[in-house]
Amino acid sequence: MEDKWLNRIVFWMMAAVPLVVLIMIAPLYGPFWFTAGLLSYAVIYRPILHIFRLLKLKAIEEKDAWKFFIPFYGTRYIKTLFFG
Repeated sequence: MEDKWLNRIVFWMMAAVPLVVLIMIAPLYGPFWFTAGLLSYAVIYRPILHIFRLLKLKAIEEKDAWKFFIPFYGTRYIKTLFFG
């Protein structure tokens, strides 16, 4: 398999698997912990995942990585993230 496709698959798996696990364990811990986990996923995990992906693709510089924690800043890189 081509390296580009493998990198896309790894990115999508790293994005999807924690969310699926969170949904599967939600009935065990209740709505408060599900909401806390979902917020952690959206506010911390996904921006870090996007930063690493874009740094690997050389689409951003390391000095601009902190900006991904600003809401909606990463929307300009959606095409690069998902198809790059």
